[in-house]
Amino acid sequence: MIISLQVVKAHNPLSAAYYLEVNQELGILNVSLSQVGFQEALIKHYPNLDFNALSNDEYKILAVKYIKEHFNLEINGEHIDLLNGGLKLGNHETNFKFITSKLPKTLETLDLNISAFTENDHHQTIFSLLLNGDTSKVILSENNNYSTSVFFKNDKMIVSQQQSNTKYLWFFAIILPSIIVGRKLVLSSTKG
Repeated sequence: MIISLQVVKAHNPLSAAYYLEVNQELGILNVSLSQVGFQEALIKHYPNLDFNALSNDEYKILAVKYIKEHFNLEINGEHIDLLNGGLKLGNHETNFKFITSKLPKTLETLDLNISAFTENDHHQTIFSLLLNGDTSKVILSENNNYSTSVFFKNDKMIVSQQQSNTKYLWFFAIILPSIIVGRKLVLSSTKG
């Protein structure tokens, strides 16, 4: 049953998995998502392109370009580029693999924005990082504008406090003033 749940998760057209393996100063990024979700995003992103007219090589070049243009990673304030890469098209799943530009020896902060596949409604991206044998992950979605900022503690990503508390700002901006106004109305009506 667990295996079948993993297969369903891997082929979910609404999600993509990015997995960055850090090996000293080298990074390898693996990207997996459903073929249906990937194709749908490309068609929406390039509405005037006839995909049936593309050769297999042209399609792969376009797909790699799309991933690179929609991936922004900074570690310790340094921009990290996706260098050599390729893709493997499957019947149900598309997989990419890229080598990154040189990574810092020590990871302190990570700022990430992955806007790929946001053309698909309700899309989410799971970004996992393997660092010194420890894996941690963050989820990018509409709720955080497909972006996050983290710091590292014991080789694991910890979402920065300012980002994780932004959901509570709505409480203070909308709910709290309504409570205060409502309380004043109740108090003024009981006095009068």
